[in-house]
Amino acid sequence: SFKNGTYTVTGDYVSPDGTQQIEVTLTLLDGVVTSASVTPKADAPTTRQYQNLFASDYKKFVVGKSISDLKLNRVSGSSLTPQGFNDAVEKIKAQAGV
Repeated sequence: SFKNGTYTVTGDYVSPDGTQQIEVTLTLLDGVVTSASVTPKADAPTTRQYQNLFASDYKKFVVGKSISDLKLNRVSGSSLTPQGFNDAVEKIKAQAGV
């Protein structure tokens, strides 16, 4: 089970532009994501573009879902940014775990 609360972490992943980061904030209630936000942290223009595409469309795959089952693959043409998101989810699971 997971502790209720809001968690903010930075997820890491590797893109053709090198190691990238995306900040993820999830609010959990009874193990379910009730709200989510991401902040793109990329400095390379192409990576920033993909992070922005991801940020504009990921919520429908996240909010209302159990954090236990949360794993994204491809969102709005972005296949690498979800890896950073998933890294952040794993870090949040570790922080929120009971």
